[in-house]
Amino acid sequence: MAFSVMAALILVLGVTAGVLLLNNKDKPAPTPEAGTNASETAGPESTPGSEAASPAVTEAPKRIAIAADQVRRGDLLLVNGKYDYDFDANSDLVLVNIKAKQSYDYPVSKEEFMVASHILSPLDEMIRACDEAMGTHYTSISSAYRTYDYQWNVWQQMAELYGQSYAEKFVANPGYSEHHTGLAVDLGIIYGDGSEGSFSESQNAVWMKEHCADYGFVRRYAEDKVQITGISNEAWHFRYVGVAHSRYMADHNLCLEEYIDYLRDHTSPAAPLEIKTDSGRYGVYFTAEDSFEEPPGSYEVSGNNVDGCIITFVME
Repeated sequence: MAFSVMAALILVLGVTAGVLLLNNKDKPAPTPEAGTNASETAGPESTPGSEAASPAVTEAPKRIAIAADQVRRGDLLLVNGKYDYDFDANSDLVLVNIKAKQSYDYPVSKEEFMVASHILSPLDEMIRACDEAMGTHYTSISSAYRTYDYQWNVWQQMAELYGQSYAEKFVANPGYSEHHTGLAVDLGIIYGDGSEGSFSESQNAVWMKEHCADYGFVRRYAEDKVQITGISNEAWHFRYVGVAHSRYMADHNLCLEEYIDYLRDHTSPAAPLEIKTDSGRYGVYFTAEDSFEEPPGSYEVSGNNVDGCIITFVME
């Protein structure tokens, strides 16, 4: 009898244990309680570097706004018979008196002649170098900055003296002269006694043609470019554009009209026209947009006076 009771009790316990196991099989695993270290319950520790890396954040390049009138301002303005000079856009042009501020004592035909302040230093250096190379001291300035009225008087005088056809070939109409920019000068020969010689026929003119680009100037009106510039050959007229541009124009025999057109093929700051000079390496490109990506180093912005701006920056 005792054996039967014991057997029945074992059978009941076995059935109960089986039911409990079946009930716990479908329950989710318990989660760690608050404050419990996850590594104590989550199994093996994760290895270094196994966590997903956060994506790198790249800042967009800063963009510089271009003023609406910037296209009419700068060292690369194309001023010719088609494109006039905007006096209003350049009302803040800073001019200096050549004779009063020159660092090298060369002759100036009129005491009141002025140029844009930033070109006087390279102009002085260029004339000094020419005189030293030629063993002379008479390379001079025969014309510089001109107002609208001054240019009108020059045109009228040339027309009266030599005829209208001569004036149209050699003298720009008022408002359309590079002399308005303060960036152009006419060179001459003035001897110690005050008499004048022919610059065009001098060896100084030859030197200037070959070396002016080293100082940021170009001989603006060449004999082989008359059909493009609309101005007859002028061995005496020099225009400042900056060393990077003057060097490239000279090396590739480009007048300013051609250079402005050529730069329109270079519109990417990532793939600019690269120019190497003795003073450094420069990137140059054209944009018709109202802003541009700020270069990492120093840069200059000049309008072309036609349809956009030219960005020139120092390349690392």
